[in-house]
Amino acid sequence: MTSGQWWIVALSEQLAPGETLPVVCDGVQLALFRSAAGEAFALEDRCPHRRVLLSPGQVRQDGLQCPYHGWTFDGASGLCTDIPNLRRDEKIPPAAARAYPVAELNGFIHVHTGTGDMPGTLPGAAYRAAGREFTGTAVAAIAFPDYLDVMLDGPECLLDFPGVTITDFFIGDPRRDGGHLVLDRGAVWKGRGPGPAFVRDHPLLVRTRVPLAGGDVVVELLDAAEQPLVTLLVAASANRRGTTGLVWRGFAHAGAHTAPPGWRLRRLAGAAPFTVRAGIDGRAIAALEAAPSRERRDLLEDVA
Repeated sequence: MTSGQWWIVALSEQLAPGETLPVVCDGVQLALFRSAAGEAFALEDRCPHRRVLLSPGQVRQDGLQCPYHGWTFDGASGLCTDIPNLRRDEKIPPAAARAYPVAELNGFIHVHTGTGDMPGTLPGAAYRAAGREFTGTAVAAIAFPDYLDVMLDGPECLLDFPGVTITDFFIGDPRRDGGHLVLDRGAVWKGRGPGPAFVRDHPLLVRTRVPLAGGDVVVELLDAAEQPLVTLLVAASANRRGTTGLVWRGFAHAGAHTAPPGWRLRRLAGAAPFTVRAGIDGRAIAALEAAPSRERRDLLEDVA
């Protein structure tokens, strides 16, 4: 792992008591598991005995049992707590799998990648559901840094709001807000008039908050008065072989009176107010101008 910070790695509902879940966080494979009491843990997904995967193992009262030789590892410390072929009076050798701190908030499972103190706010703290939620996970065929850049340069390549066209019209310059770069982009209701002139007269905004460090991307669809219509948090992290793991939660806000009838009817019918694209159009991404993302890269260099 490359940085000591909190990352969102899974949805809470993905991990039931007594179950395991393999995930990749910041390029490292982890085995998540939840005890019968409901507490979530994260171990490196490698047994220190023979380096096989731990995630296919069984959850036991005293930890996660390796599926190969049955060694069991405590979720909090990573220490080996049981070896089946030892006599009860034999001492367990000081073997341990690497354990990572875990925290849950607002429906997200977080893992901390550093050692020692764990400063900073959990990324999931930026999300508060206020309506029916739509969630999902995916692995996108794009490198993690590029995913964050495209969220600024062309979010329409990565997500969609049905009934809305995201334009290439920037409303103001990118601005830094704490550890994020924020950018507003014009959007229009489909069928209500094309082009920047319409955006000036009857604007919708797509506001993206892209992190300088970490992977918590917050995207909002706002009306002319900057009241939120849709909010979603897309958590991204480097997966294996140059891909990006995605976890998201989002919802439509109540009282979207400025939306056209078709949009409101789709909400009443239970249709999702957004789509996070798992399939990436490489041609569309290649055609994007690197504009706001350059400022993000410059800020990263300044921080480094």
